[in-house]
Amino acid sequence: MTNSDRIRILIVENEGLVGCDMATTLGKLGYVVVAICASGEEALERLDEFRPDLVLMDVHLAGQMDGIDTARELQSRSRVAIVYVTACADLDTVARARGTHPHGYLLKPFNHDELRLAVEVAAQRHFEENERQRREHSYFEAFQSLADGVIAADLSGGVVFMNPSAARATGWDAQEAVGRSLNEVFRIYQSTGEPAEILSAESATQAAERTVYLTTLAGERVPIQDRTAPLRDAQGQLTGLIILFRAAAVPAPVEATPIPNRSTAPLVDVVESISDPLFALDARWRVTYANASALRLFDRNLQNMLGLSLWDIMPSATRELHHEAFAHAMLHRETVNRELYLDEKQIWLELRGYPFGEGLLLLVQDVTARREEAERRNRIDRLESLGLLARGFAHDFNNLLTVLLGNISLAEMRLRNAITLPELHTAKQATLQAQNLVQQLLTFARGGAPIKTQIRLGDLIETFFTHHTRANRVEYRIEVQPGLPQIAIDGAQIRRLLSNLIRNAEQAQPDGGEITVRCFAPDHAEMFPGEMVTDTNFQPSGLAIEVEDKGEGITTEHLPHIFEPYFSTRKADNATGLGLTVCESIAKAHGGSLTVSSEHGKGTTVRFYLPLDSDGEEADAFGLSKVFDAAPELNAANPRILVLEDDPLVRSLIVRNLTGNGFDVAESSEGSETVRMYQESVTQGRAFDLVILDLSIPNGMGGVRAMEKLRAIDPEVFAIVSSGYSDDPVMANPAAYGFAAVLPKPYEPADMLRLVRNILATRGIRRAS
Repeated sequence: MTNSDRIRILIVENEGLVGCDMATTLGKLGYVVVAICASGEEALERLDEFRPDLVLMDVHLAGQMDGIDTARELQSRSRVAIVYVTACADLDTVARARGTHPHGYLLKPFNHDELRLAVEVAAQRHFEENERQRREHSYFEAFQSLADGVIAADLSGGVVFMNPSAARATGWDAQEAVGRSLNEVFRIYQSTGEPAEILSAESATQAAERTVYLTTLAGERVPIQDRTAPLRDAQGQLTGLIILFRAAAVPAPVEATPIPNRSTAPLVDVVESISDPLFALDARWRVTYANASALRLFDRNLQNMLGLSLWDIMPSATRELHHEAFAHAMLHRETVNRELYLDEKQIWLELRGYPFGEGLLLLVQDVTARREEAERRNRIDRLESLGLLARGFAHDFNNLLTVLLGNISLAEMRLRNAITLPELHTAKQATLQAQNLVQQLLTFARGGAPIKTQIRLGDLIETFFTHHTRANRVEYRIEVQPGLPQIAIDGAQIRRLLSNLIRNAEQAQPDGGEITVRCFAPDHAEMFPGEMVTDTNFQPSGLAIEVEDKGEGITTEHLPHIFEPYFSTRKADNATGLGLTVCESIAKAHGGSLTVSSEHGKGTTVRFYLPLDSDGEEADAFGLSKVFDAAPELNAANPRILVLEDDPLVRSLIVRNLTGNGFDVAESSEGSETVRMYQESVTQGRAFDLVILDLSIPNGMGGVRAMEKLRAIDPEVFAIVSSGYSDDPVMANPAAYGFAAVLPKPYEPADMLRLVRNILATRGIRRAS
């Protein structure tokens, strides 16, 4: 942000490496990091020295105080913004943190972009709050020092502010006047002695200042000139009036006219020109006044409107839903705010009621656009929450799946020559299905960047239907164009896309039907109609998958909403409304598109167009999947491998798998330990041939940072990055971070062995060259 140089940041983090990494990142972005503290006590003790604007606060700290208590104490001493940076996401901790009104909550592990966004948002919010408070303070000071009188009133006619000039002119004490009726404090009359009405906002802008006579608390008549302006909140809603007045150089009339005993005048006279509908009710709910906007809203003239009950002009369901709230407000003389739906005009209205006389003053506003925007934001928030939830447990869950899948696979290999157990095969298939569910959720987390390898779409479709449980009375047809090229895709994501499309097609034909799946290279005339091509044999650089059903189809009304999150017409089927949203996310992540054509009653066709990736050679880092069809035999005896994995069960599985296949394995559970062990191996002249790094280590150095240090020690280091966060940018583009390949969790031991042997063989080839 442009104000980064104004923001001073204090980092309170008990893990030194994490704190240093954050400080380095923020320094590159132009922020001033004043210090890194390991405890809350240190941060409080040196608060005056640091003078931070923003504090990045861990929850678990080295001292006696935790981060939340420290934040609360910091806020009591200074105007400081708090962003929690922590691995704690349990409800109790979040509830405690919420009580300190933080400017952000960033869950570990995070990448540099996430840290940058969190700090930018918090810094901008802090800057805007300071600016707002500065303006409010300056306005207050300006009002206090004005020579003109200033009185502010709310919509119910109650005084909420009076400056010293107004207090002197009216004879009222400013504190005593607040809360009283405006007509009691600001009593104005014409020269004839008739009561003068307070100017409306519209007339005040069209005419010059008028001269009226103000009656002070002592009964003295003073000539004044006044103006009136509306008070609005940040959303532009009318909240009251502000009156400015000054003494006028006009002598009072020679003949004093008796001052009538003036009761509270209808405030609706003041706001007649307000564009929002407004009407007044008496104690029996009868309309006693309605402005022009209110008459237009209900399509009535004034004669037909006056005397009607509120409940006669509102929809029939309104009384049941809102009568109690309005009755309570009228009885206890309180304000009330309710929203209701006006069926005949299909709009949402907000009714704000203010005590007025014996009844209520109702201000009506069309809030349809606001409601629709709120619903849209709510859908987005639910998606973000889903992504945060998915990412929060995916790492640990995928670690467990790795252990399950690995041990089942090892058991299968040991028993393969002795006995075949169908139970093991079933358990493995269930584990793979569990993996698919986690990946389905992760599609929403951080964009679900695909981890690409070279695959033939026809083979993927045939394999999918080999394991797919087919619906009753549904005929499946598969049409794959021969000779299609390989394409760089994330096979797991494309299988999820296909699964969602097939499931939708099956649900559209509950009584049976037909589903056709086509895979082909679309011709240019079909994809780009109206364009001329000189080469008649030209084929666009892309492939398509089509899923067609003969079901109920999609109505014209519903078709524009099918990609919206949580939109579904199948409530009885426990539908989530996420299927096509997931598919669209996958298509966009691959640089492709998803189109739907449907006619109600005749079926639906969904086409997924996938461009051929010009960077396909980099799909699996160094293109290892194209170098070897099977794992090669290694010439070197007992290659040395260093493993970084914080989960003991996963680490044990990796070590057993590799040592059982002739590798010399060393293990570590934290990145700094990995770096130390590699440094020692280089010093001894026995550098490790390969390093396998877990991407994320809670409260420690993870794979990316460890890789940076390893490359500083040995630029020729070969490493594989592995993680349950398969949506992380490192997993999608490992070569950019110096990794030779990527291994998403969960995986089978045979997959790891094949990848390790390919990497080591490639290392040997490159060294030989």
